[in-house]
Formats: sequence, C-alpha cells, structure tokens
Amino acid sequence: MSSSEGGYAKIAANLKDLIIRLETLGTDYKPPQPAYEIKALTQLSKDAEEASRVVSKVLPIYAKAVDEQELIFKPLNNLITKSINYLKAATTNAATLQTAKTIADKLRGFARGTKTNEDGTIKSNHSSRSYDNRVENFKQYIDVLITIDCYNPAEKEISVETFQKLLVSMEDNITAVAIAKTPLDDARKKRFEVFYGQPNGLINVVTGVKNYIKAALNKSHPQYKHIIGLRFSNTNAKI
Repeated sequence: MSSSEGGYAKIAANLKDLIIRLETLGTDYKPPQPAYEIKALTQLSKDAEEASRVVSKVLPIYAKAVDEQELIFKPLNNLITKSINYLKAATTNAATLQTAKTIADKLRGFARGTKTNEDGTIKSNHSSRSYDNRVENFKQYIDVLITIDCYNPAEKEISVETFQKLLVSMEDNITAVAIAKTPLDDARKKRFEVFYGQPNGLINVVTGVKNYIKAALNKSHPQYKHIIGLRFSNTNAKI
C-alpha cells in the first residue's frame, strides 16, 4: 500500500475512533454545528469508507495493467541495443546507420547533452521516454528497419516481425492502462472530495470538532488528550 493510500485508511480509522470517544461524552457533547453532531459524523465515516472502498476496488485493475506495462517495455532497451549492433555489422551505409541510431537513442532515453551517472552509465532522458513516446519512436524505428535490405538477422528476437508483434502488445497495453486509469481517477477525485473538500470535507469537519472540544472540555478530562491527539493530516494526500 502506498503512503498516500495508507494515509487515507488511517484517517478513516481515526474518524471511527473519534466518534466512539465523542459518544462517551453523552450530553457533554453539544457541538455548535450540525456537521459536528454524532449522526453527521457517522454518515461522514460511512461516506469515507465507501469512497475508499471504490478506490480499493478499481486500483488492482490499474496496478495490474501498469505492472504488465513495465514487463512489456523492460526488455526494449536491450533489444534495441542488439538490433543496432547487428545493423552496425550488416550495413556499410553510414547515413542509414545514423538514421536508425538516432531513433534508437531516443527509444533508449539517450539524447545529445545527456549526463552520466557516477558509475558511468547514461542518465535516461525521462521527458522523451514516456510510454506513448517510446511506442511512436519504436514505430519509426521499425519503419526504418523495413527499408534496410541488409537487416535480416537470424536472431528472431530482433527481427522486424518480432518487433512488430511487440509493438502491437505495447499499443494494446497502453490502451488497457488508459481504460483502467479512468475509473481510478474518478474514484480518487471523489475520495479526495470526501476527505478534503470545502467546506464539509472530513478534515475540515474534524478540525472543527477538535476546536469545539478544546472549548468544551478541560484538559484534565479523560477524553481530551485522546481526542485532540487523533491525527487527521495526510502529508502525502493525492487525488
């Protein structure tokens, strides 16, 4: 579970704890706003749980698509490097080789002016390595290979046919990720609104409840320290 997801779960759990402790106050708990009443807080707790449940339901589908994406794209750099090395051995046309290598470098995240890591490896140019960009560059690379008569490797893994099949898998996966991302984005936005919305989001409401408790109870009250000590902030909160 990410820190953001865990933060939401902790806030929801603390709200339940808050409600239980407020209920023990009985008639001593007379909040000035309807939103602070036990009934309203209970409904808010249910809304928070439901919003979180919807996210939990759709998140695994998206996570699976993303994991598959990483697996599909992971071998690409190595394959492109092998392909370029084969082309270096097969062609004597410098211009053809340079054209292919330029696209290959984009695919692998290499660009003019790229910096090196301390261990000497090249730092990837992430701005040019989004999955969409890599697919487009891969298409261009395949198109270039098709025009090169001498590119006919015996190694099947770097053949044009294999690259074309890999390209289809990549495109299908990108579509799958996009399809899975839409309901997750919607669910996260709704959850964010329940927790952080103005003016009646969970965080605002419990802040008001705490302010009232500070005014209504003495610090020596058995529940004062527990209620005020409940944490509802999530520094990693994301939509």
